[in-house]
Amino acid sequence: MRTTTRTCSTILLVAAGCIQVSAYQWPSPQYDALEGFLYEGQGFNLLNLASVVTSCRARSNAPNASTIAAEWVRFAYHDMSTHNITDGTGGLDASIFFELDRPENVGTGMKFTATDFDITSTKYISLADTIAIGTVFSIAACGGPIIPFRGGRKDATGPGRPGVPEPQQDLKSHTENFRLQGFTPTEMISLVACGHTFGAVRSTDFPNIVAVNATDPNQALFNTFDSTTTAFDHAIASEYLTGTTKNPLVTVKNVTLASDLRIFNSDGNVTMRSLDSPEAFAKTCSSMFERMLNTVPAGVELTEEITLLPAKVSEAYITVQGSQLVFNTLFRLSRPAGSAAPESKMVRMFWCDRRGAFKDCTGQANVASSPFRDIHPRSLMTEAQGLTFASYQFSVALVANQSVSKFWFEVDEQNSTSPVVYKNGGDGYVIQQDEVIYAPQLSNSSTLFNKNGPGLHSIVTIVAGIRSINKPSQFTLTAFDRTLFARSLQDPFNITRNLTLNSSYPAVGGYSFYSATLETNGTALSVDLSAVIDGVTYTEDYMQALFVGDQFSVAPLSSLTTITVPDPSTSTTLTSPPTPKDTSAARSLRRPLFIMSLCVCTIAGLGI
Repeated sequence: MRTTTRTCSTILLVAAGCIQVSAYQWPSPQYDALEGFLYEGQGFNLLNLASVVTSCRARSNAPNASTIAAEWVRFAYHDMSTHNITDGTGGLDASIFFELDRPENVGTGMKFTATDFDITSTKYISLADTIAIGTVFSIAACGGPIIPFRGGRKDATGPGRPGVPEPQQDLKSHTENFRLQGFTPTEMISLVACGHTFGAVRSTDFPNIVAVNATDPNQALFNTFDSTTTAFDHAIASEYLTGTTKNPLVTVKNVTLASDLRIFNSDGNVTMRSLDSPEAFAKTCSSMFERMLNTVPAGVELTEEITLLPAKVSEAYITVQGSQLVFNTLFRLSRPAGSAAPESKMVRMFWCDRRGAFKDCTGQANVASSPFRDIHPRSLMTEAQGLTFASYQFSVALVANQSVSKFWFEVDEQNSTSPVVYKNGGDGYVIQQDEVIYAPQLSNSSTLFNKNGPGLHSIVTIVAGIRSINKPSQFTLTAFDRTLFARSLQDPFNITRNLTLNSSYPAVGGYSFYSATLETNGTALSVDLSAVIDGVTYTEDYMQALFVGDQFSVAPLSSLTTITVPDPSTSTTLTSPPTPKDTSAARSLRRPLFIMSLCVCTIAGLGI
């Protein structure tokens, strides 16, 4: 059962909602999902959202074309602008998807952005969180500051109030709109300047501001806000102050439409002068954008800031591979970018049996070495911190009457430094149950193009196991997928199915298998499993169901040994190396084994 043991120790107010502050401990499904998306750039479906804005790129090759980053930031502000500080309604809640037909939300970029964000949200990453993360990615992609990110936004089920300032409105209207959003007149100036540091105005969207293309009116022309369209910098302020700006919302001949001019000059240019340095501009904009992203409806509780985990268990689950019961883990480590991981580096996984003579490492612990090493995906946020990832995937054979209760890792650089032990804050990474397991390799999916709407139509058979000695009184799966919601404006896919015993799948490792079939048009399907056995409920939460069957990647089995654990009442370390017991011969050879690595003989960090 995957549950969260994080507790909220402090609550901080933010706009109409609040922020929770707590200490991370695995498993924490929401934090893990948000951290992975933010720092790896992708989710279940492996679509890398961060890569879309890499290098502050434009969406088209047209001269002075607006950057995708600018479109994403505009989308986020327009979504947030529904907030009403008076009654706490509205804010960054993805209501923008219901509001794209409003005149205040005109723009080809708005439609493109809706499509960009429509394929990545999941059970733990809302559409509103995706919009916020898009802004964080955008600013980092264009060389701006790292904006602190908090998750937990809730998606609206309908439109919010109109609230986006429009170019033709007077200063009083602008000021009132920003006041309702929670911003002072000074903050209004800053937020507009920060938002217009990149981007442009399209002639096809605002023909009364940018002259239409005389050759082809349907072909957009772009007038940029400053001369450094693809850079997050203070040129929007410096060029305005020196009178060299080409910002169309300042220089437009019809002064009624010169909204930036009215806003920037509303305090005699005091605020714009304060922004006229790289350091001041970055600091102010970081604060303004964080405020914007954290403006949420009353009652919405945001998480603490999602920071990068230097060492992270990305996956840990018991499953079957072929005819073998296995325990799979994926351990992600960060390191400075440009520094190669030394070949001699040894990463080992330790774990305790759940049952049997050596239960909870009484007298013996298991050790896996020679993991499958790979380069882990990273996002713009990770790059901005000068870091990269390496992943270590362990796959070890299990015996059902022993199983696994908890595990931890030891990283030995094989130099003069002592090995580092990662134990989840001290007690190890606990596997809370093994009565129910997910079997993605036994599951299968067939996918066709959806004739009745966007995306693909998938028929998915989910297979899960229950220990054969158990007879569940109830076994269900709940499938969830919120992708492609924006194109249909329908409720997210959320359905519960009964899993029934399926004798066509032979028992493996003491488990019998059950199945259920469902159909979906989404691109990020996840399933939760729940079984009631002798009145007790066992669950597996947030299991990816997109890559199943032949598409489910299988890692080679890791080398496996055991070590003797001394009686904790007499000793905590070994004075001489124990002789490792090679148990690899009993494993299935469906996948090639790595050559056995000699176990280092200390058990520092066992902490039994």
